Amino acid sequence: MSVKLPTRVFDPSYGRRVIERRAWSCLQRCRKSLGLDQIPLPIPVEQWIESPLGFHFGFADLSYLGDGVLGATFIREREILIHEGVTDHEGRCRFTCAHELGHMMLHSSVRTEFHETNDLGPGSNDVIEREADRFAAAFLMPLPLVEAEIVKVFDDCRMDRVQCTWELMQTTRESEWMWRKLLLPVLTRRFGVSLSTAINRCNDIEPRIPSPRPLLPAEFMEVLLHRSARGDELEAIRLINGVPQYADLFTEQAS
Repeated sequence: MSVKLPTRVFDPSYGRRVIERRAWSCLQRCRKSLGLDQIPLPIPVEQWIESPLGFHFGFADLSYLGDGVLGATFIREREILIHEGVTDHEGRCRFTCAHELGHMMLHSSVRTEFHETNDLGPGSNDVIEREADRFAAAFLMPLPLVEAEIVKVFDDCRMDRVQCTWELMQTTRESEWMWRKLLLPVLTRRFGVSLSTAINRCNDIEPRIPSPRPLLPAEFMEVLLHRSARGDELEAIRLINGVPQYADLFTEQAS
């Protein structure tokens, strides 16, 4: 049975909420089974697939399944296998594990076998694969914990929560600065995910406001994967009175 997400500021984007709750319910099941007070970060997805979730798990050469296969789920055998070459990329490996777990939790009545390949990703037209991707993101970066990490960054830096949350949704240099310098480095490290996973996840989150929009603008999704075109402009941004501002010679700077 799904549970309500204990968030105060953010919601999953519309159309993602059922999967979001399924992932959160799965995490709570693991936490309670292991007698934990809190969900640990990064979430130990590889271990939890086996215990307490009870699926067989391992690494193997999956080239016999086809070119570019990263992971496979075998429903009847209750087994998840990850291609041995994926272990060289920790973020990719963890996401593939969670993706295959998504098939096991969501799609047991759809097919008996699933293969994830390099061709599949957030832009895939395959509905089943997109659902598994969304489960993986919600499992590795559960919304209540993402919310807590973002609020912690704001508070640690003495930032205005309301103004800075609003600024994050814009495509300004100040927003880009916050994402690049403050939030994405923390989120990738704390949740053990790749930069692209963190970016896609934040684009699927909406602040709880009358006219919701993505926390991370769609226009930034590709931009943040590469070196900034704004260059020195970002280096001149400072936190002034709790908000990021472009600090030129005529602007009083604050530490």
